[in-house]
Amino acid sequence: MGPDSGPTILAFPALFEEANRTRAILVGVLRRLAARGHSVALPDLPGQGESLTPVEAVDLIAWRQAAVAAADSLPRPVHVIAVRAGALVDADVPAASRWYWSPLTGQEQRRELTRLRDLGDGEDYAGNLLSDALLAQLGGAEPTLTPAPRIARMESDPRPADVKLPGAAPWRASEPGTDPALVERIADDIHDWIAACAG
Repeated sequence: MGPDSGPTILAFPALFEEANRTRAILVGVLRRLAARGHSVALPDLPGQGESLTPVEAVDLIAWRQAAVAAADSLPRPVHVIAVRAGALVDADVPAASRWYWSPLTGQEQRRELTRLRDLGDGEDYAGNLLSDALLAQLGGAEPTLTPAPRIARMESDPRPADVKLPGAAPWRASEPGTDPALVERIADDIHDWIAACAG
């Protein structure tokens, strides 16, 4: 989306079930950024979104390799946006800037997956069969801190952040949805952040 000549944004959605609950908001943000002159890309990682690869066949290494391949296909410099555990896949992307929305550590993502498994039948993770390799790799994974990312969190989240966003956390909603005011607020912050980094 957006003009080929604009600042390049590479977006990584949340992983697993959280991707479904936040995708409409992320797509809305990217459309607004494209309308402001940014060139945006939202690839599906192997085993996620519309990918035909079964999720049990992938691990964090494969995701990070796919992230690098996506970045290599885009004009530089590349600015990364990531949602929740999407902030774990861009470690090897040579980004000019990073903007993370409520980033999770790998350990936090594992705990969330375990919670979903315990709420279900105890055999899978909210419908996902995950490899032992992926679960092990998540245990030590951390969001990338170089260059220092701008961190956005919801107002209800007590952890430190560069910007606090109004409203309820969409990944906790019972159904996927969108919030136009939140979409506009996020798009504004990302636009201003990229402009500041470019300056």
